Amino acid sequence: MMKKYIILSLILNVLLLLPLASAAEKVQVLVSIPPQSYFVQRIGGELVDVVSMLPPGAFPHTFEPTAKQMKALSRAELYVRIQVEFEQAWWDKIVAVNPGMYVVDSTQGIDFLEGTAHHHEEGTEAAKDEHEHNGRDPHIWLSPAAVKLQAEAIYQGLIHVDPVHQNTYLINKEQFLVDLETLDQEIRQILAGLKNRTFMVFHPSWAYFARDYQLQQLSIELEGKEPSAADMAQIMKTAQVENIQVIFVQPQTSQRSVEIIARQIGAQVKVLDPLAANWLENMRHVAKTLAESLQQ
Repeated sequence: MMKKYIILSLILNVLLLLPLASAAEKVQVLVSIPPQSYFVQRIGGELVDVVSMLPPGAFPHTFEPTAKQMKALSRAELYVRIQVEFEQAWWDKIVAVNPGMYVVDSTQGIDFLEGTAHHHEEGTEAAKDEHEHNGRDPHIWLSPAAVKLQAEAIYQGLIHVDPVHQNTYLINKEQFLVDLETLDQEIRQILAGLKNRTFMVFHPSWAYFARDYQLQQLSIELEGKEPSAADMAQIMKTAQVENIQVIFVQPQTSQRSVEIIARQIGAQVKVLDPLAANWLENMRHVAKTLAESLQQ
């Protein structure tokens, strides 16, 4: 009787420890921004734990890693780079904390847009301080087509650090690619037939989205700075010519200049978040919001 009790106790203890062991065996992955967490989670599923260096709602320009993030960094097996400016600025320190961490660059093979200071050009990115030193627009996660390439890089990184689960990662990646293709078709359908295809933003995050879906992005922010009085006058003139009814802001930035311009031209102010964590639903929301606004 005692022997049976001991065996049952051992079995129970093993069963109780299984979830802990499973959690401990998850691949520890670090990314730079919240949308990347979504990408990694779609491919890694329950096999990964993902930490974003930039928390949801945080402002990239004032980013400094917390003690919790540095601890996660020290345990990370994989870092997925995306070449945003704050990542570049902190990269030497990131690597120094965990030099043995495997790194994949998810920007490989992507056709970058060049940044420019002109607010009137199609699909432009004016925030110089958000650019890499060569003037590239970093907002590649806002293009479903570019995300397909990022998904492949993430998959390659995961099978490098965890080859045992290659088949699972492959199945998840292929399903994600199917969902990206479906999303692309949905967005095209949502935006189809719009006569007015010009929209105005404060911070020009949406150049890749504009390029992919034949839209024109007008930017208020110039070279990463608030516009001057002369710039404001020109922007308001352009907004009136283009019949701008809505100006889009992101929750991480100031709205002072936007509110002034909106009052002058009688436009509404709406929020679009380029860093939203639920990337797929956010992209649908962006397309629907733009379509509704451009039909006004």
